[in-house]
Amino acid sequence: MSHVSISHLWKVYPSHHDGDAVIALKDVSFDIDEHEFVCVLGPSGCGKSTLLRIVAGLESADYGHASTHGRPSVVFQEHGIFPWKNVEDNISYPLALRHAPRSERKAVVDRLVKMVGLSGFERFHPDQLSGGMKQRVSVARALADNGAILLMDEPFGALDEQTRVTLQQELLTIWEETRKSVLFITHSVDESLILADRIIVMSGRPGHILKDIRVPFQ
Repeated sequence: MSHVSISHLWKVYPSHHDGDAVIALKDVSFDIDEHEFVCVLGPSGCGKSTLLRIVAGLESADYGHASTHGRPSVVFQEHGIFPWKNVEDNISYPLALRHAPRSERKAVVDRLVKMVGLSGFERFHPDQLSGGMKQRVSVARALADNGAILLMDEPFGALDEQTRVTLQQELLTIWEETRKSVLFITHSVDESLILADRIIVMSGRPGHILKDIRVPFQ
């Protein structure tokens, strides 16, 4: 069963000051199956993030359509956690929005804090955390949201190499445990080879699919 279906997707941004319109995405089509980890790989400005935002329902397509079988949860490159909330309150925020009982929130937070390696930091605020730890909070919050699909927009792009490698390995461990369908945006060939079942290779603008590659070693 396809958890994400993208069909003949186009996104065009109107011109400014009498310039030409910008075609961000050009006739993009692919599906993501249940439990599949798919990386979209391409250069900066090729429309990768636009594609993810359309799948997430944060932007609309001009032509074609994108649909998900189940609700997506999103992790952005900028961690976007609330600076006035501590780690456990940031992670439990999606549960609080759904008015989940306090006991359920605590059980979920305890499990996820351990899963992402933040035990002992539950009461820390973002200004007390490293960049990698903040991204761990973002990933944990998306898992607490518990959507059927995990959408990740270059979540490790701003981190140093050592931290990035560590979090890539931890993400794979989490994925093997949760088996969520994942759409992961990256401009790193190495990262896509480490993480993905499949790699969707996109061209420079206007972004269209050059190759759909099944990774042979997993």
